[in-house]
Amino acid sequence: MAKIPFKVSARTARLIGRENIASSKGAIIELVKNGYDADSSLSIVYFDNKSSSLTDQISKDYYEYILQKGISESSLNKIYEFEGENYSLRNDFDKQILITLKKELSKFNSLYIIDDGEGMTQNIIREHWMTIGTDIKTVNVFTKDGRVKSGAKGIGRFALDKLGDKCEMITVFNPKNHEPDTDVNGSPTSNKGYIWTVDWSDFEGEFKTIDKVKADLIGINKISFKDEVSQIIENFNLQQIVSKNNFQYGTILKITDLREEWEDFYVQQVFSDLEVLVPAKETSDFKLFVFSSLHKNKYGEITGSICDDFDYKIEATINKEENIKIKIYRNEYDLELIDPEFFNRPAMQKYPYRKKDFENGYWEIERTFNQLIPGFADIDDLNTFANIGNFDFTFYYLKRTYDSKDAEKFFYKKFMPNQRKIWLGEFGGIKLFRDIFRVRPYGEVRDVSFDWLGLGTRKSQNPAGIAKKDGGYKVNPDNVSGAINISRLTNVNFEDKSSREGLQENQTFNVFKRIILGIISIFENDRAFIAREMSAYYDEKNKHSINRKKAEDLVKSILEESTNKSENENTGEQSDPQEEKANSEKLILAVLNKEKDEQIERLKDEQKILRGLASSGIVIASFSHEFAHLNTAFESRIDNVKKLIEVKIPEIEYKSAEDYENPFAQLEKIKKQDLKFQNWLKFSLGVVRKDKRRRKQLLFQNYFDELKKTWKEIFDSRGINMDITAIQNLQMRVFEIDFDSIFNNLIVNSINAFVLSKINRSRLISMKTYTDSREIILDYQDNGPGISPDIENPNKIFEALFTTKVNKHTGEEEGTGLGMWLVKSIVEDNDGKVNLLFPKEGFGLRIAFPIKYKTN
Repeated sequence: MAKIPFKVSARTARLIGRENIASSKGAIIELVKNGYDADSSLSIVYFDNKSSSLTDQISKDYYEYILQKGISESSLNKIYEFEGENYSLRNDFDKQILITLKKELSKFNSLYIIDDGEGMTQNIIREHWMTIGTDIKTVNVFTKDGRVKSGAKGIGRFALDKLGDKCEMITVFNPKNHEPDTDVNGSPTSNKGYIWTVDWSDFEGEFKTIDKVKADLIGINKISFKDEVSQIIENFNLQQIVSKNNFQYGTILKITDLREEWEDFYVQQVFSDLEVLVPAKETSDFKLFVFSSLHKNKYGEITGSICDDFDYKIEATINKEENIKIKIYRNEYDLELIDPEFFNRPAMQKYPYRKKDFENGYWEIERTFNQLIPGFADIDDLNTFANIGNFDFTFYYLKRTYDSKDAEKFFYKKFMPNQRKIWLGEFGGIKLFRDIFRVRPYGEVRDVSFDWLGLGTRKSQNPAGIAKKDGGYKVNPDNVSGAINISRLTNVNFEDKSSREGLQENQTFNVFKRIILGIISIFENDRAFIAREMSAYYDEKNKHSINRKKAEDLVKSILEESTNKSENENTGEQSDPQEEKANSEKLILAVLNKEKDEQIERLKDEQKILRGLASSGIVIASFSHEFAHLNTAFESRIDNVKKLIEVKIPEIEYKSAEDYENPFAQLEKIKKQDLKFQNWLKFSLGVVRKDKRRRKQLLFQNYFDELKKTWKEIFDSRGINMDITAIQNLQMRVFEIDFDSIFNNLIVNSINAFVLSKINRSRLISMKTYTDSREIILDYQDNGPGISPDIENPNKIFEALFTTKVNKHTGEEEGTGLGMWLVKSIVEDNDGKVNLLFPKEGFGLRIAFPIKYKTN
């Protein structure tokens, strides 16, 4: 048996470089990371792009510079004419000649990336730099100075091909950190560094394999790395940096035959990208510089920006035990403006809402992953929480603007809106950093991944105002900034995409996003709680003045209307007491109307939810006749098919056959599926029967007997027993469909709990009814896992859109969050009340209706 090797096409290098790295900006960042991994104290990105610009007017010096580059004077004179001290574009110039001229000039541009790191020996160049997909950064995770290396795939150097056709590298290595190079005889060489050159166009050609493509490597005996850097740079500011730093060792990458023209607009984009390449607090350890020969004084050191003008700030630290320490800073409120009486409100008497908590400036809380995503651990078979690892998260919230009424109501500090807008426009978005380098494109302004956490979607689904009484406030992505820091050492399950742009969207990463959203929700709840209390306090304190103002406006309007009417009628009569009384009555109505408006708004929100539920019922009801016929057909169709087959092939002939070969066995399986569908149809059609939508006397024993029969098939298939022996012979005048909504939702929740539960015991749902002199009481219980202990306030299950049903792969919410809300709403609509029970095991609920609904 012959052993044959694989061959790799030389075109592979082009795929890795030009196609696998998403953009030129991304390629530059990859090469900057190489300098960081070489323990460099800085990285200089220098655009020698003086030849990239042909403007409406050029100086005599630039005209001479272009001629020196080999551009013919006749071509230039077809475009420009001399006026005064400069050359200006001719009015009748040929645009095609200008385009051709710009392309010719762009060939003279160069891009340099310079670091003062440890450099590379011949052995490193041969064995690592020239090896595609080398694992050196995976095996040796730390640099010699203790940094965690930012690269891991071993393909970063192919970013050079993304930028230009040719590259020359000058590298001088630190002999203290490297073994000396040897010649072919094994003797040490005197080389201090090397010049490495490559032409990426050599990788083109039919049937060319990677081993046929060579790069040139020349040893250097005598070289001053600082002099090499100085000769490149004409910029005075850059020369100062060179003179202040050692620059004894390091690497220079010179890229020519650039694929882009690198006009100043694109240089500015690179500068902006590098501003957020590393968190601002890290810039002292690794400095970044950008310079341009076209605009010598425009760029310089990239310092980033620390946010100190925020409304809220969160600092969260997560350890390997899945515990989260969270510190929430409040900087939104002007404490000097807050009336001390505000803190006497009952809701402001507990931590962290006391006055001293506000004066402290921050408050702290600890949470677990389970508390942020209740119920996920119970269904997660992959131990996803443990796979996430340590990380820390800093979050900022900044209002962009506010009006004077809100400032008065919520005691806002004053700020400069324009400055905030500019800052958010440049540094907004939540960014992800790994070992101090940003993972693009998360949180990148003007990119589709700016809102990678889906904050905008959350906001659009629930656009509640900050002080809405029912809660639900969600933050807008345009008002936030932040940084999440992960590491290759502690977050090993976060894997790069092959494109070097982002991380793979696996289960670990999706659940990680849910945890980040859970941390953000702590800020949202805190801010909304305070806003609701401040809004209520404002309304209470200003109730009389608000009503008085409305009354004054209303009376004024009535008097003006009456005066105009009198003038028009020429009566000359003044308003009589009856008109004043009418005005007073209108005032009362106006106050009542305001309260009704608020109630109407809440009802509208509920109506939106109910409208969606009603639409589903309408669709079922509309097709109920067709569904009924379909249900009848299901009862006999399989038996009819079996009879037809048996005429040709007796069933006994397949008695010993395997099920997959037996058509009669397959038909039985289909029959079982039909039975399930029949049960669903019976249930759906029963829910929308017209008689259930009329208020009538409901006999409890009859109702719960029918309820048990309706669910029998599902209960039997899941091993659930329903005990209704404690149902007394009571009756109420009520809509039967209301009872259906209550108990069907409770049963669905119990079934889901049983399915997800890992508790090994018989499954039981029990119901009982009884009465006293005042109330009819219905108790509902199951012996499932009960309410998750991670839900701090169990009554939260009655809130609209709250659910603990989550996707086991992503941690995303799957339940509607409407079931228990409907139960509570329907009971309260019938003047009843709902209370949770807390049995030793499982879930319990007590429903009580006033005795007035009972009839003998």
